[in-house]
Amino acid sequence: MPPRPALVEFGKRTFICNSCLSTLRKRSTIPTWPIRQLSQAADSLTPTRTKRRSPEQETERLKTLETLGLLRDSPQKLSVNYFEQGENGRIRRIQDKDEFSKTLTDPGGELDARLKELEDQLQGVSSIAKAIEEMGGKEEADRLRRQFAQDSDGNADDFLEETNHPSISSLAIPISGLNGNRQDRIHRLNNWIRRCNRVSEKNNVLPKDVQGLWKAYSAARTTMSERWHMVPPPTWEILWRILSAEYAFSTNRMSYIYALAKDMQQIGIVLRPEQQVLALEAIFVDGWENEAIENHRRHASTLGVNPETFVPFWQLGLRMYCRVGDLERAQRVASAILESPYETDPRFIQPLIKLCTETPTAIEIGFKLYRDLRARLGESMTIDDYDTIISYFLATGNTEYALFIFVDMMKSGSVDLLGAQQYPPSVANPFFFGKWLKRLIGAGDLEAAYSVLRFMKSRGITPRPIHVNGLIGAWLRSGAADDTKKAEEVAWVMINTRIQFVELRRRRSSSPGVHLYSSGDAWPRANLETFSLLAENYKERGLTAKMGPLWRSFQEAEIAPNSFMLNQLLWSFLQDGKGETVLPMYQEMAKRPKFKPDSHTFMVLWQALPVNRFTRIPPKDLSTEVSRTRALFAEMMKHASILKSKDDMEMDKFLARNILHSFRKIQDHAGLLLAYRALRRILNYNPPDMVVFEMLLGTLDLEKLTKRREGSKLIRARASLDHYLAHRYQELLKSGEIHDGDDMLLDMRAEETGNFLELQLEAAFSDIKEGDAQELAIEAAEEMGLHPRETAQDAGSSPNP
Repeated sequence: MPPRPALVEFGKRTFICNSCLSTLRKRSTIPTWPIRQLSQAADSLTPTRTKRRSPEQETERLKTLETLGLLRDSPQKLSVNYFEQGENGRIRRIQDKDEFSKTLTDPGGELDARLKELEDQLQGVSSIAKAIEEMGGKEEADRLRRQFAQDSDGNADDFLEETNHPSISSLAIPISGLNGNRQDRIHRLNNWIRRCNRVSEKNNVLPKDVQGLWKAYSAARTTMSERWHMVPPPTWEILWRILSAEYAFSTNRMSYIYALAKDMQQIGIVLRPEQQVLALEAIFVDGWENEAIENHRRHASTLGVNPETFVPFWQLGLRMYCRVGDLERAQRVASAILESPYETDPRFIQPLIKLCTETPTAIEIGFKLYRDLRARLGESMTIDDYDTIISYFLATGNTEYALFIFVDMMKSGSVDLLGAQQYPPSVANPFFFGKWLKRLIGAGDLEAAYSVLRFMKSRGITPRPIHVNGLIGAWLRSGAADDTKKAEEVAWVMINTRIQFVELRRRRSSSPGVHLYSSGDAWPRANLETFSLLAENYKERGLTAKMGPLWRSFQEAEIAPNSFMLNQLLWSFLQDGKGETVLPMYQEMAKRPKFKPDSHTFMVLWQALPVNRFTRIPPKDLSTEVSRTRALFAEMMKHASILKSKDDMEMDKFLARNILHSFRKIQDHAGLLLAYRALRRILNYNPPDMVVFEMLLGTLDLEKLTKRREGSKLIRARASLDHYLAHRYQELLKSGEIHDGDDMLLDMRAEETGNFLELQLEAAFSDIKEGDAQELAIEAAEEMGLHPRETAQDAGSSPNP
């Protein structure tokens, strides 16, 4: 394993003698990249010492600055407006300082355009050179690269000088003595440095700028390591300014700082104090924790006393000591920051509070630190601050202290539970704890919510079912195996509590003189929502074996069922191939008072019909299936009012399609025609074109029909519908219902399409003699729960006279 890279000295300092160390400092050879050796960065990180001013000198200096109006808090503020005169002589006001800077540095935007042009040219030349090299012309490709680099750099420098940008021109890394790809990499890096310098001056740095600069720098590091001394100092300033900036999108910022600082120390660049602090943090974040802490201790006498770096240096130390669990040193650092004369955000103490909660012997210290933080922040303490600290205590099992903090947040400090033997009624109730549970579940902190539930039970406070159900639902939605296991365990405990309550109620009614009490651990009784959550989860996971015990427990719990619970149960049995049990189970539930099915209930009932479960129905069983299908339609019509949508427009389209195909499959022409008319006139259903073609062609899969080279049938059906609609359009035009040149409205077209299908179904039914058709229509209407007389009158009528 190679030696570790070092921005600063790692480990102990006494393993190299002073004479050797002095000799090493005099060496001027430049090592090649990558460098994996110990270095003398401790000296390069040491800030230059400045002579301290006496109090009298400092007072005199401040008076001078105040007289000149140069103090930051000086009340004298000047407002300056800038104007620009264009080529046409018109004068306009410059809007802000960014535009003013651009006007001075790049009048007319010529610089941006020219540099963009050079970047495009470089990309084109690189592609051509690569193609020439692949064909064997390596020398020619190198010559082309060198010529373009010389020309473009010369032109760029000339242009920059013309536009008064010598500082930008000085950023270019020399490419003399390089060839091939090495020259291309440096040239590309130069372009990215120029570009990032421009956008940073405009405060318009984008993610692609930082990523592009880092990518170009990484590609050129090997070449640069051979000639670090040729990199201009301003270039390092631009690289540091862009790569170390704290942008929200720069997720690899510390990695950039770590590599960049290490490169800068290779050529002996002395980092500024604030750069040194960032470099130390980068070492720690990059995984060199022990080395970073050791260097932090060694720089306490330099960076730790510098007024510019005092606060960030010691706050960094606090975070590092808290990360490695050194509570004693973390406390000393925190005390030093609090006792210093420098202003800081009191929230810096939060990592120490977290460390205290993770240390069993320091829980009370952590709570005291929280109270001190709350006193320092006062009204500026936010809900997020409370939530953060509460999460520290909950994550380590200190639920009672977390409750104290939550009470502080909710009661604004008016109630203090610390040291109280008994909680006041305003706190010790399921409604107050319910607010806490709801907040934790909404934030996704399910383990913390579970710990609060257990704490409530330990205090004899029974939570409300709605809050426990919320946690069960969140557990099941997470999909994690542990969460699902917890959800089932808690739900079944609640179910057993409900069953025990029902049994006690039954015994009390039969033995009034006997006093019976439930034995439990303060879990609430399960309600309909509890059963529904488990039923839905079992159905989605295909656990039909668990649905049986759940259904039996549901019956023992004596809870009035709703359609949702029943639907999950029916679907699970249908998925398990037990479709024959679906209708009897529904009939049993329908006997219970206040039970109302919905569209999903009837969807599963129609799916459970043999005609929809089996591929083929024997001819001898068709009459039985006709009666079964008509009876189900009659049952559905009893609940016609609940099948409409909320806006009372039409019923569920998938259910209607399923009904029509069920009658079609058993070749019940009378039932199909009457069912279709009932769906249209009672439930406001009009079929889409797809359903119309499916009914006309007798298939559930139009795509499969076209694959069997029977697409001509679909084409003829489409032509027949279009012809009918065109004919109806002319009739409506004559009647004045639509005006010439207007298209048929969508609702009108849907109505006419429905009329077209009804005419086709009537034609299929008209083959029966008129007397027989009348009798068959009346018989079918009676079996389907429809009005016989109205059906008999409509049996031979047409929707359009």
